[in-house]
Amino acid sequence: MEWEIRLLEKGRVTIPKELRRRLGLRKGDKLKLLLEEGRIYLQAPRLKENVIEKTKGLLKDVEPELTPEELREALLEASASKVEVKGKEE
Repeated sequence: MEWEIRLLEKGRVTIPKELRRRLGLRKGDKLKLLLEEGRIYLQAPRLKENVIEKTKGLLKDVEPELTPEELREALLEASASKVEVKGKEE
């Protein structure tokens, strides 16, 4: 897609409403301007909100199925079953 915009006073530009909507941009969002080979690119944030803050505490009442030690042992067993021992004579 392509949009044409006009440079306003003090170097300001307005991002078209449809583009802001598609990217989930809101007033106050920080954007980056990149200059590459004579072209200007506007980079929008990848996430609208801080995912860590938004999901913090979501799993606090959920009991894990395995303890960290049981999980470590299961991982080691699964990894060991995939390893071929070279030079081993049977």
